[in-house]
Amino acid sequence: MNFRFILFVLFTFEICSCSGNPNNTDTSVNSALVKQPNPAYSADYLLGKFNQKTDTMFGAIPIKYCSKEGMYLRKETISAFVKMYEAAKKEGVSLKIISATRNFNEQKSIWDAKWNGSRLVNGKNLSQTIKDPVERARTILRYSSMPGTSRHHWGTDMDLNSLENSYFTTAEGKKVYDWLKNNAVTYGFCQPYSLKSESRPNGYEEEKWHWSYMPLSSVLLKEYSGKIKSESISGFTGSETATKLNIIELYVKGINPECR
Repeated sequence: MNFRFILFVLFTFEICSCSGNPNNTDTSVNSALVKQPNPAYSADYLLGKFNQKTDTMFGAIPIKYCSKEGMYLRKETISAFVKMYEAAKKEGVSLKIISATRNFNEQKSIWDAKWNGSRLVNGKNLSQTIKDPVERARTILRYSSMPGTSRHHWGTDMDLNSLENSYFTTAEGKKVYDWLKNNAVTYGFCQPYSLKSESRPNGYEEEKWHWSYMPLSSVLLKEYSGKIKSESISGFTGSETATKLNIIELYVKGINPECR
């Protein structure tokens, strides 16, 4: 599927923030489509070095659509997701955002914990079981991005329903995944970490839960590819492995070709 025709078509809307009230389901949306110019994004933005809670490009996801309050996405992404959510609901499919924007510091917290062993990976303390830094980084990179390289920095990507591929083989999970595979593209979404194959030999393992809003993320990937070098990937434990692992070419760009 060629996504180019929608790259500059962005949804505008007005949407209320999550409040402390768990029954807050205000989804006021202006669904008019407008064409917007392609803005130039700073290196700091592309690397996730911002606060999504104060950045005006981002909005809080209404609690109706997410697993907890305080999650943020780009406003265009939320608007598109609301439309997809409502369409899925009509067909008996329930979508729930369980992870959304993570800035550099939030991704650093995850990475550093896995690196130093305070967060186990497959039940193992990697600081004790894998001494070689490149191999330790490669193990973490099966499912977790280095800070500064995650698509979750951009406010375009979200995790839906479960962080386990096994969920999507259950009756409920398969129904969700099949619906997304058949319908998500209609709303601008694509699965960047598809099953590895000849067309996607590198990068992270398959993530059936991870979906990206293409009208924004395709632009941001091009911006990232043009502005960010491996030496820019720093500020966390094990960052020296970024260049050795060719992190940008093999991981940032190692996505489903349909999501470019």
